[in-house]
Amino acid sequence: MARRQIKQNRRKPLIVICSEGGKKSSEYYYFRNYASRDLRIQFSTGNSTDPKGMLEDLLKYIRNEDIFSEDECKIFLVLDTDLDNKRINEIKKIEQQCNDNNIEIITSAPTFEIWYIMHYRNNRLKFLSSKDVKKELQIINGYYTESMDMYKMINKSTSSARNTAKNIEQQAVKNNEDLFKLNPHTSIYKILDTIDEFKNFNWL
Repeated sequence: MARRQIKQNRRKPLIVICSEGGKKSSEYYYFRNYASRDLRIQFSTGNSTDPKGMLEDLLKYIRNEDIFSEDECKIFLVLDTDLDNKRINEIKKIEQQCNDNNIEIITSAPTFEIWYIMHYRNNRLKFLSSKDVKKELQIINGYYTESMDMYKMINKSTSSARNTAKNIEQQAVKNNEDLFKLNPHTSIYKILDTIDEFKNFNWL
């Protein structure tokens, strides 16, 4: 009886995502589809676009919402590298602070939308800019805006996209490449791995 009561009193697992643009971002329109009766997904607030500022906004949100009191929670800071060395260096500078606060950095190059592209292609087609990635999506779909909900269009190919993203990173590790400078790459799949883990969570 006691074990059953503990299960009933515990809150659903929570995933907190901080992305540039918050609830107006491509990430928001995509990941909101994964919220369910067994999993909560929240997007932090804030207007910063640089890595350090976004981390500060996220830490403020964590304090205000008392996130660390959650029974089961994972926090992600989702960043585009934009293939910009200055921005990449800024991301590296906040790595330790993120680790100290149990925040996992998720990067995509050039931009988050490369995750969508990987649902259609399994090669390492390089892009010169974030704008080029979005142009490619427009060619593939006939139309694309950041407020589009791509989930239903690509969901059947997500397993393939996860494999593509993982293979690119694994090959880079073998070659001693800098993951932050990979073009293309995305570690978005790690959020999906956490979603799977939480949905299979054993409450007893």
